[in-house]
Amino acid sequence: MTQNVQTSVFTHSRLYNKRYYLGNIYNVVVNCEGGEYYEYEVEADTFAKATEIAESMANDLMADITYVEVYKV
Repeated sequence: MTQNVQTSVFTHSRLYNKRYYLGNIYNVVVNCEGGEYYEYEVEADTFAKATEIAESMANDLMADITYVEVYKV
């Protein structure tokens, strides 16, 4: 006799955990001196959180940052 067992690899889906939901997707552009820029996509709940994540990414670049743009996708 065999017994079938099914497990899920999705541990953060809506079916697995009722409290989890997909956050908003934001497009982040980090502008540096000399015309350089870096683009990222960030998942966050608010613009403030997306900006915080973008600032942390920009600090990791070790470049002279002029400004950071955040757009909701």
